Amino acid sequence: MNASMTLPGDPRVMNLISAEQALIDLTNADRVGNGLDPVQFDPETLGIARERAESQLGTQPLSHYDPNGKLIFAYMLGDASVPYAIAGENLARSTVDDANLPQRVEQALMQSPPHRKNILERVFKRVAIGAAIAETGQIAFAEVYRD
Repeated sequence: MNASMTLPGDPRVMNLISAEQALIDLTNADRVGNGLDPVQFDPETLGIARERAESQLGTQPLSHYDPNGKLIFAYMLGDASVPYAIAGENLARSTVDDANLPQRVEQALMQSPPHRKNILERVFKRVAIGAAIAETGQIAFAEVYRD
């Protein structure tokens, strides 16, 4: 379940939306702390980010690629007619959903060189961060960046 799939006011949805916003805030704190401008929230790609998060729930490895080796989020941006010159995606998943989850996710992403590169990419001006949660409590995040 992602935040676009249920009724407003559902506490699970409110927690997902809060986690999405917290990750945007933490991302921008890391960018500013590294001498970069903050990224702006990108409402055009929020649905894509939430769908990508939903697709990462389960036991399969996190993946940016379809079976043909193509970047899934790039296809989704094209299908939605969302323009970009450069785009990137970070994925994360956790089985523990507590008040510190956004901080733990941001810290893990910043400690991973390819994910850190996306967070600190100077060209990126916009981001949407989507979250999804499984019935088991597992939570997944997808960050979709673009210029």
